[in-house]
Amino acid sequence: MNWGHSQRSLAKNLQMNENLTSMDEQFLGKVNRIIEDNLDNENFSVEELAEKAGLSRSMLHRKLIKIAGKSASDLIMEKRLTRARELLEHDVGSASEIAYKVGFNSVSYFHRAFKKRFKVSPGDIKKKVFVNFNQESVNPTMKTEISNKPKFSKIIISVVLVLLAAIIVSGSIYFLSRKKIHNEKSIAILPFINLSSSEENQYFADGIVEDLLTRLSKIENLKVISRTSSEMFRNKGDKTVPEIAGILGVKYVLEGSVQRESENVRISIQLIDAPNDNHVLSEQYDRKLSEVFKLQGEIASAIVDKLSLILTDQQLSDIMESQTNNMEALNYYQIGKYHQCRCTKEESLASIDYYNKAIQADSNYALAYAGMAEAYRAMYSDGFVAKEKKFRDTAFILAQKALDIDKNIAEAHTVLATIYYMIDFDMEGAEEEFQKAIKINSNNSLTYKEYAKFLSIIDRPEEAREYMNKALSIDPFSFSIRINSVIMYRTEGEYKKALEENRLCLEIVKDHPYSIVNNIFINLQLGNEKEALEGFKKWGVASKAQVDSAYRLTGLKGLLRLEATTAKLWYDRANFYAFLGEKEKAIENLEIAFERNELTPWMLYQTELRNMKSDPRFKVIKKKLGLEKY
Repeated sequence: MNWGHSQRSLAKNLQMNENLTSMDEQFLGKVNRIIEDNLDNENFSVEELAEKAGLSRSMLHRKLIKIAGKSASDLIMEKRLTRARELLEHDVGSASEIAYKVGFNSVSYFHRAFKKRFKVSPGDIKKKVFVNFNQESVNPTMKTEISNKPKFSKIIISVVLVLLAAIIVSGSIYFLSRKKIHNEKSIAILPFINLSSSEENQYFADGIVEDLLTRLSKIENLKVISRTSSEMFRNKGDKTVPEIAGILGVKYVLEGSVQRESENVRISIQLIDAPNDNHVLSEQYDRKLSEVFKLQGEIASAIVDKLSLILTDQQLSDIMESQTNNMEALNYYQIGKYHQCRCTKEESLASIDYYNKAIQADSNYALAYAGMAEAYRAMYSDGFVAKEKKFRDTAFILAQKALDIDKNIAEAHTVLATIYYMIDFDMEGAEEEFQKAIKINSNNSLTYKEYAKFLSIIDRPEEAREYMNKALSIDPFSFSIRINSVIMYRTEGEYKKALEENRLCLEIVKDHPYSIVNNIFINLQLGNEKEALEGFKKWGVASKAQVDSAYRLTGLKGLLRLEATTAKLWYDRANFYAFLGEKEKAIENLEIAFERNELTPWMLYQTELRNMKSDPRFKVIKKKLGLEKY
């Protein structure tokens, strides 16, 4: 009897323990789900977790310590960092973007916490550098067993792990590259065909495309190719949609046509799954002209639905909202953007003129104010005009005007950020505005380009290249982005990559002076004397006869000295003297360039001038440009 009673008692206790274990597991699962649902909320607190779990804070703490061996705050941090690592390994965004996705408002704190836990930086994870987790991540009950293994076994285990890691890495590269092609949420909108009787209605069709791009660009986790790059395929020639998608690096392509007659409009669209060459959406819409902006919201919503994107109510509202209801204003705006991307004084002036016409057509068109602000900022910072304060102030006022109309204009935040770091030398203010812009619009290539330049200047080169590549992935045919990528490669000493990038620049805009002068310096570094000589002849500061004469008499050094004495900008003269190794003259010209307001922090960052960083007078100029800490 006693034995039977003991058995029943033991069975009952075991059952009770199993039930308790099951209840603990359910509770822990519930807590984990609550945390996961709030990962992107930096303000999510232990108090909020306790409230959602139906316990007091102290009770939650005691229960988690007993079940999981860790506090609620530790569990939240662990979940955030683990999710961040997963996102990094699958390359779904930059380290900064992922930091925000998992609830870190401070990117630098995210980097510190991540490295403390995993003994590796987020940047290394993105490069697919895999290391063993720290000992704290090993189950405590296994530590003794592991430490008692024979040394020979440790060696065998290490070899197996290395081989396994190699297989995983190589396999991951293949798998991720295929995944990027077939599963990535990405789209390019090709120029719509004008089927109207009037050729002038092409502007109307282009305005439709611009508006759709603006709407879709607001969607987080959807890669949207910039119109600048999609425009390259206005006349597709013999290129198929899958080939175009491969060039632009997208899965989906939207084609369309527009027919406008009197007060009626017909818009036809085809959304194509490019790798499979399969039409996933084909619709024709017949509406009154007055309904066209509402219709564009419907089209954007239909695309989102077919791409299986899950949006919040706010995001749905954003893509339905129109920046302007004036088609004339939209047409002027998109022409202004076209001119602005070509990076010359004349084109910048033309863009200002068209932005102004857009504002005259619609005085509340926030994007047009932001576009004009960027044009004025570029006129000042890029040396197109004498650096008078009025250009900086006009850019600032226009950007603020855009934000007064709509605080969620990423382009306006980018202008402010660029003014802060390029003109006012306020690095903290600049980073704050850049982060606002990126949070609002993850498809703004201009933001990524300027942020990359900023990060280069403050000595964060890995992040800088990451963001420059992000800009290029969104807008691969942008001259402005590629020419700045060239400069970054030059400064990093990657001259072969710089040369290849510069060749693309010369294809996008033939014989642009920026590309020509870059070609000169790159070929000089690579020892390509003949190519450098051709560059001097194309640059046009000295005549071809002067170039030939100087080269015959004193070779490339003579040419460099000729350019150093004849270049229009004192900054360019300083570069040539720096390349010659004549530091005294280089510094003299650099000081004159500073006095004449030619210099920006980005200019000082470039290769030839950085070679003089130990010179005391160079340090003084750095300090005046707000760069003494970098």
